Amino acid sequence: MSRFWVVSRKQWHIGLAVLAFIMVSIAFIKYSQLQMSEHAASTTTGETRVLHMITGEFKTTLDNGKELETYLFHPGTVYAHDGEKVELRIKGVNGKQHDFVIEGLDIRGTIKKNEETVVTFQAKEGIYRIVCLTHADAAHEGPMVGYIVVD
Repeated sequence: MSRFWVVSRKQWHIGLAVLAFIMVSIAFIKYSQLQMSEHAASTTTGETRVLHMITGEFKTTLDNGKELETYLFHPGTVYAHDGEKVELRIKGVNGKQHDFVIEGLDIRGTIKKNEETVVTFQAKEGIYRIVCLTHADAAHEGPMVGYIVVD
């Protein structure tokens, strides 16, 4: 006696969808494991993570004809991992000089136009503000604030 399996088109599509879901899940898990092992390797081998920022300027003219000018860090947020040695490189593009502080890391410095300022630190979990003291508020064409996010 023979038995036949009859598979409808709908069952075939559901089976393919389940198979695709399983394959994508496995790929995601493998990718996550690879990322974690690379992170562990970088923190144990003493590699330095290099982060880049620049100083920028935004200008516009308001409806009343008044010019509005403000300074910023670009990108506004950079990321590092807990335990990494970090080298933050900030290039002065706009503005003559920007005195700054990184809150929570006890780092102070000065960024000058067409020069690169480099600071290094050991990353600890948290969010740290980079505050330009020259442009600290709207009255001084700011606030010029950036962030370092360490996870």
